[in-house]
Amino acid sequence: MIVQRFHRTRESVRPVRVRLTLLATALVTAALAVAALAMVLVLHRILLGAADAATQARADQIRAAIASEGVGGVDGTLLAQAHNVDVIQIIDASGRVRLVNNKRYSSPLSGPVLPGRLRLVHGAHAGDPDVEYRTSAIGVATPEGDLTVAVGAAEAPINRLVVTVAILCCIVFPLIVIGMAVLTYVFVGRALAPVDDIRRRVDEISGGDLSRRVPVPATGDEIATLATTMNQMLGRIDRTRQQQVRFVNDASHELNSPLTTLVGLLDLADAKGQPIDPETVGSVMLPDALRLQQMVADLLLLARADESGIVLRRAPVDLDDVVGAEVARLEALTDLEVEARIVSARIDADQEKVTRALRNLADNAVRHATGRVAIDMVRTGDGMVEVTVLDDGPGIPDADKGRVTERFVRLDDARGRATGGSGLGLSIVDEIIRAHGGELVVGDAPGRGAAIGFRLPLDGAAQPPSAESR
Repeated sequence: MIVQRFHRTRESVRPVRVRLTLLATALVTAALAVAALAMVLVLHRILLGAADAATQARADQIRAAIASEGVGGVDGTLLAQAHNVDVIQIIDASGRVRLVNNKRYSSPLSGPVLPGRLRLVHGAHAGDPDVEYRTSAIGVATPEGDLTVAVGAAEAPINRLVVTVAILCCIVFPLIVIGMAVLTYVFVGRALAPVDDIRRRVDEISGGDLSRRVPVPATGDEIATLATTMNQMLGRIDRTRQQQVRFVNDASHELNSPLTTLVGLLDLADAKGQPIDPETVGSVMLPDALRLQQMVADLLLLARADESGIVLRRAPVDLDDVVGAEVARLEALTDLEVEARIVSARIDADQEKVTRALRNLADNAVRHATGRVAIDMVRTGDGMVEVTVLDDGPGIPDADKGRVTERFVRLDDARGRATGGSGLGLSIVDEIIRAHGGELVVGDAPGRGAAIGFRLPLDGAAQPPSAESR
């Protein structure tokens, strides 16, 4: 039972509104308690100081009067009661009261004090043992011998005033605490109302409609900043989800085409009970299988890049050798005119990945070119090397230049899948180049066609200034 009650108590204080109210109440309670204690103590000290000042002043006046004339020099005005002056006594050296302002005060407030000395007595009695006086006693030498002037102020009024103030604090301060707790609860609730609106909207959005956004309060505070940040996050999540859905749809469509061909031929051979002829295997099945294999490899590379980035095995690479090898490959595999301008350049890179990126660019140019492909390699003045692959094909419209790196994007929709790529080549190039700290460059070739290339930082070592054209 106790454990269950404890857990219920913990649950009840979990909301921020309740916790802030309890914290503020505790802090204000502690502050008011300290303030009340300090105020009572200071008031008590001030009142005692005022009483001491009044009794000392009256005692000093009487001391001046009797110093030369003795007890007979004291007139009635010096014995009159006043605020903080209740008992006035003149005491001789034997402790006997020689003069008193009221016969009720027959007991001496203090013992004899040496001339010139001051004694403060707390809790002195002048007759009634239940009444205490705070007394100032001054010793004085007179013609009648050494006398002591004792002036006392009743402590009861001082104590009553201090106790009254303490009682008022005990009554008023709890009311202040209660009022503060109520106001804190109300205003914290108002301050957190936008948070509750955001929570409800997020709960609604969790149902799947990522196009919705949380309300942004017009307060300009941290909550508004939080709402703005959440909307930005929702926007990124929405875009990522749309990209993922589009990616899955496109990947399914791209993979389905060769799979349909392969499954259809195999199903036909199984239904007829005849083997597939070698010509069909070589001209239809093998190209589709190879295309399917390459597409799966590309998808795996892009998936790994999305998850943790492309892993690079960096080493010094002579980029001019990589470009030269690609030029030789194009000359051997195509009937197109291949031109090249190559300069010596060394980079710190993963040679296999850079070779793949350049090959993707070259294959893309070959698919679009009508008679000529060129690879232009230059070193820029900002410590970069730029490699551009140009073709004399139809080129890329300005509106589509920003889309060429999107996955499964084909700008020429009329081009057949058998002769076209999967739409992943330039996406892979972009991932590889960005992993190396470079950037993809998309532009127009002089005259006609597209110019797509990349920029990579040169290695820190000295670069030879030689150049070669082919």
